[in-house]
Amino acid sequence: MDNMQVTKVFKAGVVAGLLAMSDASSASVWAPTDNDSQFANTYALLLNMPSGEKFGIFEDTALLSSSIGNAIINPVLSFFDAATVTFTQNGVNVDIKTGNSTGALLGSSNFQLGWWSPTGWITESSSSMISLLGQTSWSLAFVDPTNHGAGNEHRLFAFDIKASQASSDYPGSGGTPAAVPLPATAWFMMTAVLGFLAKGRRKSTVLA
Repeated sequence: MDNMQVTKVFKAGVVAGLLAMSDASSASVWAPTDNDSQFANTYALLLNMPSGEKFGIFEDTALLSSSIGNAIINPVLSFFDAATVTFTQNGVNVDIKTGNSTGALLGSSNFQLGWWSPTGWITESSSSMISLLGQTSWSLAFVDPTNHGAGNEHRLFAFDIKASQASSDYPGSGGTPAAVPLPATAWFMMTAVLGFLAKGRRKSTVLA
């Protein structure tokens, strides 16, 4: 797990970017924009500490839902909290790797992201582009299907990915991700992020 590198990159970008988060949509299928992409949940991003949250990268055709967990399906690759994932073309397939974990996406570099919920793997319920950083920086929200109260949303921040343009990657939607309202918790989370980072900056100034 490349927490140090991921956290450094994300803190620099997300601070400014959260001030300009665009309307949320539900893309579901993604593609890398570089030969490596960075991912981190809120705990790894802000506090550089493990929380044990498990995330997975799945084939673009995998049967994932944002509300019903799938405990049977297996990810192509999984990681905890944060990771830098490399993408390498290998014939018609794409090899992916983080640390000692490897896998292969079949036929294209398109993929889905999943969070391991109490009922199994689910995909994001919404995805918000971090506007100031362009179309390759995203905040993804996963909602725990077993928790209908406060604190049921889990965040994964991603750099160097984009919503896939392949129409077949959006089953039943004709290739267009549907717009959904930005959850109120996203705005609360933005406030918390800025508060944490401002506090950290003041502390660093004093120590210097």
